[in-house]
This record gives sequence, structure tokens and C-alpha cells, in this order.
Amino acid sequence: MDNIQLTLLVIQVIVALILILLVLLQKTGGDSLGGIGASSSSAGSIMSSKAKANTLTKTTSILIAIFMINCLVMTAISKKNNNNISSKIDNAINNQKLKNNNQEPQKINKAPIIPPIE
Repeated sequence: MDNIQLTLLVIQVIVALILILLVLLQKTGGDSLGGIGASSSSAGSIMSSKAKANTLTKTTSILIAIFMINCLVMTAISKKNNNNISSKIDNAINNQKLKNNNQEPQKINKAPIIPPIE
């Protein structure tokens, strides 16, 4: 695996984990992680709930775009490497066929014919 593939894979995992957290923070149900921060009803909250949701939505959208672009780039790099491998395999198969063609054909022993039983 090339260094660039490894770097893109690490970025992919980090973006995926952050996306999971952001989606859990956005959910308004009781099983979400939205209650981790300061409650929006407190008088000292820095951001209103609407501004907080808007920021989370924009951040999630940006990370989704990064995730998708990263997937496409990793696929293109992987396909390029697979083409190199398949061409090497094709060359090896062709070389083997040439070696087999240069050798004398082997005699194929057929099974003896069984005479009919009378």
C-alpha cells in the first residue's frame, strides 16, 4: 500500500468517526448525544439552538463532501494499482504459454477401450 493510500485511508476513518459524532449530536431524540454540551435553555449559552444546529448541519455537509471525494480518489488509486497487477499477471500467463508452446507436446494416454461384455 502506497503512502498516499495509507494517508487517505486514515483521513477516511477520521472523517467517518467525526461524521458519526456529528449525526448523533444533531439528533433531537432522548438517545442522542445532544445533551453533552450546555443546555440551550441556560442563560449563559454561547450559541442559540438554531445557530448550533445550522453550524452542525454545515459541518456535516462539508464532511460528507470530503468523505465522498476521498472515496472516489481512493477508488481511482486502487483501480490504477489493480490494473498494474493484472497486467503483470497477464504477462506471466503469456510467458507461460510461450514456454509451453516451445516444448514438445506431451503424449496423452487415453484410457483403454473396454470390450463389450457378451
